[in-house]
Amino acid sequence: MAKLNIPWSNVNSERDIINALVWNRWILRILGIWPLVYSNTTTIEKIIATISFALCWSALSFLLIPMAIFTLSEQTTINDKIKMLGPLSYVLISTLKYFFLVIHCKSIRQCIHVLSTDWRAIQQQNYRKIMIKNVAKSHMLSKICIMFMYCGGVCFQSVMPLLTHTTIDKQNITIKPIPCPGFDIIFDLHFTPIYVFVFCAQWFSGIVLFNVTTAVCCLAAMFVAHACGQIEIVMARVENFVKNAQSSRMKQRMAIIVKHHIQSLR
Repeated sequence: MAKLNIPWSNVNSERDIINALVWNRWILRILGIWPLVYSNTTTIEKIIATISFALCWSALSFLLIPMAIFTLSEQTTINDKIKMLGPLSYVLISTLKYFFLVIHCKSIRQCIHVLSTDWRAIQQQNYRKIMIKNVAKSHMLSKICIMFMYCGGVCFQSVMPLLTHTTIDKQNITIKPIPCPGFDIIFDLHFTPIYVFVFCAQWFSGIVLFNVTTAVCCLAAMFVAHACGQIEIVMARVENFVKNAQSSRMKQRMAIIVKHHIQSLR
């Protein structure tokens, strides 16, 4: 009896999509952007995302405004202004990254839609293995990025101020160290409750900064790895086409290869 040529379909496509988006889903949820880039979200998720979105913008503003005031103030010396250029530039660039993530949410949503469509359109088991292999690479890059950002950031936000010695100003008042300088122009950091509030608020704001940078890196890793997987599938199709050059469906297979290649380039 002749074997029936039963078409293969990826019955695990939805689970594969969730696995491909796992790191970006968690990070973008923290930033409150996930409902903007993924339509299949519940009302509760949207409410939580709105709260997270407001908290993140408040945290970034809490860092940016006092540091900008301190840098532009006439009371600060030239040396203090130069020292503030690094921290202020980092906060400003992270805020712009967050802003661009928000305004480009439609483009990110479209890319996620294409990624999901590609997972549902798989027609061979070996093609799914290629895509899973590239997803594993993107997960590895995301983990490395998260590890470096949080290890370096937590050490800077928590450990460095604790290891820094307290100083005494001209009025014989002890100055306690904080992660981001310049807040003493607005807050009276000599008062312990205010110091604790500023320290904790800066620590929370730092977490938001790390998440913004991590989100950009994880999105780039996911989309680049997915594009690499699609190119590998095109190469596999070309090799299969060459091996079966005498097949009666040459034109149809060539059309599929060209169409897939154009989609991968987009």
